Amino acid sequence: MPPVRLTKDTVMLAWSRPDPLTRDLIHLINARRHDHGDTDAAIDTLQAFLDQGREHDLLTVLAALDEDMAEWLFDLIAEATCSLIMDGPSDEKPSYAVIAALELPLQANLSAPLDLKIDPIATADLLHRHLQLPAGTILRVEPRLLTDSTLELLSLQRLHDHLTLLADTQRAQTVAARLHPPVENTAFLLFELIGASDPGLPDSLEDRHRRAILDGLTAQCPDLALSSDTIEAPVYAAYAMFDAQNAVRLHRLADETAAVWRDLDPLVRSRTIVHLHTQCGNGVYMPVWTDLFDPELPEDHGPVWTSPDVWVFTADLPIEWPGEMLTNRLLAEGCTKFENHIVETPDN
Repeated sequence: MPPVRLTKDTVMLAWSRPDPLTRDLIHLINARRHDHGDTDAAIDTLQAFLDQGREHDLLTVLAALDEDMAEWLFDLIAEATCSLIMDGPSDEKPSYAVIAALELPLQANLSAPLDLKIDPIATADLLHRHLQLPAGTILRVEPRLLTDSTLELLSLQRLHDHLTLLADTQRAQTVAARLHPPVENTAFLLFELIGASDPGLPDSLEDRHRRAILDGLTAQCPDLALSSDTIEAPVYAAYAMFDAQNAVRLHRLADETAAVWRDLDPLVRSRTIVHLHTQCGNGVYMPVWTDLFDPELPEDHGPVWTSPDVWVFTADLPIEWPGEMLTNRLLAEGCTKFENHIVETPDN
């Protein structure tokens, strides 16, 4: 069969012009590259993507950008997902609805079924005092702490839809319908600020406020651990969701690798080396995978087994962290021969 020749006409027929919203996204990225741009307009564009159910398009763009650009864009996406301007008289200052999260330490050996209920009214008063929120801000708290396994099932779209109902003063369901056992000893307190004067969140907590929040929550939920130094300032709920997904996905990868390692012939298992691969330098999303190598096999044989890629969210996350987390998990299973490979991409 002769080779197909592509003419200018056939190429033009195969090319489709980006839709207006995609063009707006391209413009805001280019504006950032040239150190100018309108943040409010950018958030409007990102919220339009979410309103159209195009979360996947945004995440695909994030994975393609260099790390600095991707972290900048996700900061905007987090704000776009988790804050909305509420309707009001045009001559008044704007007010916002914001959904935020606090990450909290859990004790080990939790009881089943999970009992992570909290008093939403008492907790709202506790947060109002110790986050030092402006007067007039209504605080609505989820009636229980959410585990990382529960948050792993959420999406930016679901958070955005939930907040839209609140901003429209419609009765909103709780963020998650059921709880799943936690993967790590962490839980998340989700809360909404209604009528806030600013979409931003406190960027720091004094020690006395940090301790008071944990003391107040521990009195309601004894399954929390008394480790106030681990509590940080609240973040947009989008960040908590991605942190939870990281933990769950990396544990699944470690479970799968350990299970395959255990199933090997004992002689092969005793000499098998686990390679932990971390791809870095390619934006906010980073693939992590594992290989099992038998050093007695020839080099061209390749690995005995290779896991599927697990993509984790890496904004503000040390690139060594996934490897350390997997290493600790595999050590607990009895696997002692492993190497951590950070795979650099020289040009993104």
